[in-house]
Amino acid sequence: MNKQKLLSYIRLINTPGIGPIGFKKLMARYGDADTALSELAKKREVCSLSQAEAELMTAEIKHVKIITMEDKEYPYNLKQIEDYPPILYALGNIDLLKNDNAVAMVGSRNASISACRLAEKLATDLSLKNIVVVSGLARGIDAAAHSGALSANGNTIAVLGTGIDVVYPKENQKLYEDMAQNGLIISEFPFHTKAQASHFPRRNRIVSGLSKGTLVIEASLRSGSLITAHQALDQGRDVYAVPGAPYDDRCAGCNKLLREGALLVENAEDVINNFTFTPMKFTARQSKNLETADLFEYSLDNQENNSDISEQDNYSVLLSLLSEKGESIDAVIRHMELPAEQVLTMIVELELDNKIIRLPGNKIAKA
Repeated sequence: MNKQKLLSYIRLINTPGIGPIGFKKLMARYGDADTALSELAKKREVCSLSQAEAELMTAEIKHVKIITMEDKEYPYNLKQIEDYPPILYALGNIDLLKNDNAVAMVGSRNASISACRLAEKLATDLSLKNIVVVSGLARGIDAAAHSGALSANGNTIAVLGTGIDVVYPKENQKLYEDMAQNGLIISEFPFHTKAQASHFPRRNRIVSGLSKGTLVIEASLRSGSLITAHQALDQGRDVYAVPGAPYDDRCAGCNKLLREGALLVENAEDVINNFTFTPMKFTARQSKNLETADLFEYSLDNQENNSDISEQDNYSVLLSLLSEKGESIDAVIRHMELPAEQVLTMIVELELDNKIIRLPGNKIAKA
């Protein structure tokens, strides 16, 4: 796409009140972005040319590729959903967008150590089979999935709920840098866009839209991961889930998905054996009329779970790492990324508060 047309695309999608569906409606009505901008300018303020030029200049400086829905690099799977983004910002190995064999991996940000280990192992095994692992660069399961794929051959894509130059959460800075070098990072948001609660359902529909199936590991009943799974179903994609203990709230969402017909997964072969490696046409579960569709109607009934925006004290983080069967104290210390003496003191304090118990083999578990 030539520079002038790209600038018009950037201006149109960044005009207040214009989302992906509105963008397509305007393009269908007026034929091109320039005409649409001219008509919009008669009624409202539109994104300025200088703003769009600044986006292009920043992209050049930061080595970011801006891909439009008309470009050959635009991913096939994503373009099959109703509300696909007109433009994508991409940093890293753009060739990954050519591989339609992708699986989304999502789950709890406050995942147990055992769930993170499983996510990492599954992602490694899937990546080695040339399946691209897609996730959202959040803490917990997302980070473990990206790390697992990177440790194999880098078949992984991170979709951000921020501008592509904004790392969120900050603790994933190193992972972000590794993804930019060996995987791929994408976003639909302009540069410098900060994290907002409403951005993460938008990100999640891209995570599922890029993929032929979505695998959920540790998800509560009111989690963003379940929203992603239901978006995948609406998009005509498969849903996979890892079963969990019925007494662990973090597994209730996965168990619910399994009761509703999701495919049970214990290892990568369970995904691979049910995976369609050939090109496929997706049939949306519920097709909506473009004239009435509300793109971002997905509920944010629990901001802490659905938004990815939350902070926890160290004690809560430590407790979140524990499963009922127990975790190694050494593993807990590694995951906390704090001085060992500090973590050991916290363990003693939680034990005195009857919140954790010690188990044989230098393990601890929730009380």
